[in-house]
Amino acid sequence: MSEFVQGKTVVINQPSYALYTLFSDPSRIAGVLPEQYKDKVTFGDDTVLVQVQGFELGVKVHSRTPFSKVEFEQYGNAPFPFLVSIFMEPTSDSSTLFHIELTAELNMMMRMMLGKRLQEGVDKITDAIAAAAAGKMPDNLPHGWQEMVK
Repeated sequence: MSEFVQGKTVVINQPSYALYTLFSDPSRIAGVLPEQYKDKVTFGDDTVLVQVQGFELGVKVHSRTPFSKVEFEQYGNAPFPFLVSIFMEPTSDSSTLFHIELTAELNMMMRMMLGKRLQEGVDKITDAIAAAAAGKMPDNLPHGWQEMVK
């Protein structure tokens, strides 16, 4: 069953081209990743693998639409197929409307376990990206991410 989540929209005080450049080339994320995370994240050609609570979760770039959208699909040992779309719409030369959409193929058991948490997770990740873009480290990361970054 396909599950669709549209995350909340936030304003990020960065130009859309800067956000697009960061997300369209995952290796660029390595340059802005705080030191304490670097041993938990592996970057490849268009891929990112993250160690979270003993699991390896990964994404790879699926498609790019210059300066407005980057899509990622599951990569590695993901428990289900998914597509994450990151949308960036400039509101001025220095700010961008930003939101994330998630489409996941969940079986009935996964849907019961995760279905209602997906919206919360997408919104928390959005908040974390907005906080990071403002130079802050968010303390409300989704479940399991706090352990990853300690």
